[in-house]
Amino acid sequence: MNTRNISIAMILLVGLIAGCENKLDLQPLGELNSETFYKTFEDFEAASLSPYSTILNFYYEQNGRGFYNGIEYPSDDTRHGGQGIDNNNDFNWLPNNGDFGWLFSESYKGVMRANVILNELPNSELSDEDKARFEAEAKFIRSYFYFVLATNWGTPPLISDEITSIADSQVGNSQPGEVLDLVEADLAFAKENLPATWSGTDVGRATSGAAQAFLGKVYLFRQKYSQAAAELNAVISSGRYSLLDNYGDNFRESLENNQESIFEIQFTRGDFNPWLPVDFGLEGNQNVGHAGTARAIVFRASCFLGNCAPGANGQGYGRMHATQDLQNEFEPDDPRIPFTFFREGDEYFGSPYSSSWSITGATPSKYLLDYTTYPQPNAGSNNERVIRLADVYLMAAEAELLGNSNIQKAAELVNVVRRRADPSGEILPDRSPTSSQDEMMEYIMHERRVELAFEGHRYADLVRWHNAGIINISTDIDFGSPANENWSETHLLKPFPQRELDLISALSQNPGY
Repeated sequence: MNTRNISIAMILLVGLIAGCENKLDLQPLGELNSETFYKTFEDFEAASLSPYSTILNFYYEQNGRGFYNGIEYPSDDTRHGGQGIDNNNDFNWLPNNGDFGWLFSESYKGVMRANVILNELPNSELSDEDKARFEAEAKFIRSYFYFVLATNWGTPPLISDEITSIADSQVGNSQPGEVLDLVEADLAFAKENLPATWSGTDVGRATSGAAQAFLGKVYLFRQKYSQAAAELNAVISSGRYSLLDNYGDNFRESLENNQESIFEIQFTRGDFNPWLPVDFGLEGNQNVGHAGTARAIVFRASCFLGNCAPGANGQGYGRMHATQDLQNEFEPDDPRIPFTFFREGDEYFGSPYSSSWSITGATPSKYLLDYTTYPQPNAGSNNERVIRLADVYLMAAEAELLGNSNIQKAAELVNVVRRRADPSGEILPDRSPTSSQDEMMEYIMHERRVELAFEGHRYADLVRWHNAGIINISTDIDFGSPANENWSETHLLKPFPQRELDLISALSQNPGY
């Protein structure tokens, strides 16, 4: 077992909450333990990958557990396949929801792995400079998970130290805003102490720019608009990032970690993955390096009313379809449409796409046009782009408009994104800087929807705008039936998992569940 594998195994022995499904062979560890391991630069270099690795668990599962069912589904962009009920998509949310429970438990697994590193650093042999770097990296990843927890559950337990006993795990609800206060502090530290770039096998690790963009996003969600604008504009003006000339290139496997991408999740199908799939390896770690995303099998078309797409069931489950409302949102001939969903007659893996394969007539194409098929179709290796520069432009536009009432600046930022999609300006003309504030907000909401469709932002955007009083989800958003009838303000947050409520007496359920 190499050094990195030993370190990951050690992480699994210390400070993890219940639910880890580790299958690693621990026999070769010998005398290593948490008191002897966390000392050298090499130890922390290896151990620091453990929190990153946990993110992979949001995306790997072929039925969509985690990100796809838990984050992407509940929105007006996606319609579930078939004619039956999908509880996530239709807002039949219950405390025993396995997809939500998975997001919750994996997030805390990531938090605890970061906390282990943070707790061990002070006693290490590292220089102050190296300690600051590893601290910043662990705090960035902890922030990633706590942002998921706070935006989905509101008042999740706040745990900032390593848990070493059952008693330590009995932590109740945090106070409103308390978790995001920690996220802000962690990201402020991270942006000052992370490197601007990485090279070699370290490419993909968090950077100072990623921390700053993420901090701006957190400020935006907390309606700290002027602070958000300052951070997001700084990312734009830093010169480190630029929009790709071709919108669709953002989602090509051959162009991962490009100049528009600020932070992305590193998937591989080969001999080495710098993040490592530590939780679901085979005995002896034969598949270390194989860390796949399930996007292709979740998004690719299957069968509808007896009409089956090529690769149906084996290479596509047809779980998610582009709603008619999303299709209508695009301006006619928007060049981004082919890179967002397949329509009648589009080239589809060697065959013309048929609208009869979909309940809505359209299937997501994002990330799939440059997709490499593997014997196991749930193991695609196209990285997930978590934050890219176009998203930062649009967040900055929103912050400028709502925080500084700067309609002209907001128009400028929105138009940069539109001109990249249509350099001629004939299909997507500029938004006028003399628009009213309400008109400009409509333009921003439109642009976020079409630019970022199927990237996991939509429902979080709707909740943010609802909480800010910009929209009323119950009257302004068309989820389709029966989701429209089921939605209520209860669904601004998810239910705490029943298993956690049973185990932690101090934890209270969110209202309405």
